[in-house]
Amino acid sequence: MDFCKVNELWAFVKMCKQDPSVLHTQEMRFLREWVESMGSKIPPAAQKAKSEENTKEEKPNSKKVEEDLKADLPSSEESDLETDNEGVIEPDTDNAEITEEMMDQAIDKKVAAIEALHDSELQKATDLHSQMPSS
Repeated sequence: MDFCKVNELWAFVKMCKQDPSVLHTQEMRFLREWVESMGSKIPPAAQKAKSEENTKEEKPNSKKVEEDLKADLPSSEESDLETDNEGVIEPDTDNAEITEEMMDQAIDKKVAAIEALHDSELQKATDLHSQMPSS
């Protein structure tokens, strides 16, 4: 699920909680009908249903409310859950430089492993491969 879409939905729901009259607009008819079909009730509009002109005039205000709500969203995609790092092996931060000698040894092991594989010596090929330095 797209995190941005979930955040937008969250902001919309928050806006609807603050001003349920948003759900009484013509554009939200489909949502109103769906919510009611699920057995829920939408609070009555505080004012009489607005005309199309009034709704169009108020759209900038609705966008402002939505932008304000988006500003309240968490700025990070990280979860509030804490991770348990027990048993996790920390990466080797030893920034050892790879020398030409090390590269030659790795190539020799790789060639020997491939030769063993061609000779159907699978165990020998596996052993040689596991002896190669990992990158």
